[in-house]
Amino acid sequence: MVTTGPASEEKNSAGAPAYRVETMISKPATLLMLAFALTSSAWAQTEGREVMFSGAEWTLRGDVALETHLGREALRFRNGAASLKGVDFGDGTIEYDVATSGDRSFVGVAFRIQESRIDYENFYLRPHQTGRFDAMQYTPVRNGAAAWQLYPEYNVSHEIPRDSWFHVRLVVEGSRMEVFLGGGTEPAQVIEDLRLDRSHGEVSLLAYFPANQPEGFYPTAYSNVVIRAVERGEDTSPRTRPEADPEMIQAWSLSPSFEATELPVRKIPADVLSEPWTSAHVDEKGRLNLSEHRAFPEDAEVATVLARVALHSEHARSVPLDFGFSDRASIFLNGELLFSGNNTYRSRSLRYLGVMTIDNDTLILPLKRGENELLFAVSESFGGWGLTARLPDRAGLRITAP
Repeated sequence: MVTTGPASEEKNSAGAPAYRVETMISKPATLLMLAFALTSSAWAQTEGREVMFSGAEWTLRGDVALETHLGREALRFRNGAASLKGVDFGDGTIEYDVATSGDRSFVGVAFRIQESRIDYENFYLRPHQTGRFDAMQYTPVRNGAAAWQLYPEYNVSHEIPRDSWFHVRLVVEGSRMEVFLGGGTEPAQVIEDLRLDRSHGEVSLLAYFPANQPEGFYPTAYSNVVIRAVERGEDTSPRTRPEADPEMIQAWSLSPSFEATELPVRKIPADVLSEPWTSAHVDEKGRLNLSEHRAFPEDAEVATVLARVALHSEHARSVPLDFGFSDRASIFLNGELLFSGNNTYRSRSLRYLGVMTIDNDTLILPLKRGENELLFAVSESFGGWGLTARLPDRAGLRITAP
């Protein structure tokens, strides 16, 4: 049974509400299991349960319990999400205390959650990686797919204590986020370019625990949650980022997404070629986050998209192509398969992350005189759906995205 304490809504300096959460409990409430957003978008469709949580109404999804932990009344997670109803957060602060067991888990917060619940910003700690380069991460989630493999610059090292309360404070303003940990006055991480731009939406506490542990083991707990939403005037000016290095391929033409019958893709499907394609531009580092443009087909565990450019060469010659991808890619030149590779998480070793970089691979392209079609078939299962490519030798070469 869940009991409630007094309402604890505050007002911040701008007059907008701040929601302080302190839990009261009798015994655990076990809910539906959740596939956390780091591996799936299923939590967006999972039926939630509404509870009164210290005077505010929350929607709980997954295996979540309200109980005393480390001397506090706390919201405890095995796998799940807790969304505070009635909050429209764009800018402001999100604060909470978190305690973890140190087991392999992903513990954090989603914010600016769009109405579809498949587009949002995601910050999380990785307690099992304490002190390592990727102890905490930020990733955008688009169309239900996280993209941490595409943005290695968002990994930061920090010590994460076990079995004790640890304070986290996010300060969000426009496209900038500062992360303060453990009560520190200097940010442990600064993100200058939140990928969902100036969006706003719900806030959810999240935790994902993939290990096989006994029933009733809750490795993560939250308490003292404070959300202060600051109302700002609407900014309609276009978001601009620096241009990518001119050696990078700047734009691609994309097919609809589809579920390939076999991987790696060894033949270009004719039915996909006949469907409408659209163009997409890379970011400031020459990366194309395919999840910004395509969603998984319904019920598909792996999705594939074709990306192509036309290479107009003044004469026949061979040129190097540097490229990276996530998770799998096959490369065709003028319809001929030249390369097939697997960059999936843990595909090469237990510690292999499958991060996409421009120097993942190099391929020599035998170009004919005139127009050549370069086509990637990029498939995704987990961690980031992306493509990046560079042609450093541009003499006599013109690139278009038909």
